[in-house]
Amino acid sequence: MIDKSWEGKVQFYELAFGTWIAYLFLIYMYKKWFKVELDGWRYSLVTLVGASFYIINHYFLKAPFYSILIYVYTAAFIVLYYYLLVKPLTLPALKKFWAFMSNFLFTLVYILAENFARFSMEGRLIPGVYVPEFLFPLIAFVACAGIILSQRKSN
Repeated sequence: MIDKSWEGKVQFYELAFGTWIAYLFLIYMYKKWFKVELDGWRYSLVTLVGASFYIINHYFLKAPFYSILIYVYTAAFIVLYYYLLVKPLTLPALKKFWAFMSNFLFTLVYILAENFARFSMEGRLIPGVYVPEFLFPLIAFVACAGIILSQRKSN
């Protein structure tokens, strides 16, 4: 069993809110900055694996093996990011390098979006203004539905 004392502060509403923002940012980076459009499943899988860091940061943040776990998982994420989003590109080497480095920017945007939700809910973004927790997953679910519906192909 997972020891309850290992749990971290990261909550689901933060993950939900950060996911759709990070996903859209990832697509934006590749379409606008690198001028490529990959299969949608590639962006989705990278975002899903990025989202799964929640499991480590929520359930194992204070575990004695957390450092090893997060380092191994980070390395696996970076390798997956490379094979799914960078390796298929037919870009000059320098642009491919920047595409690879974009994994750090993707991660930063994800974390910033999650912290926006946390700080808003805790009243730290605008002092004294506490945004109800339920609004963040609600916004995320509506945003995800909008993303899915916008990707429909018309006949």
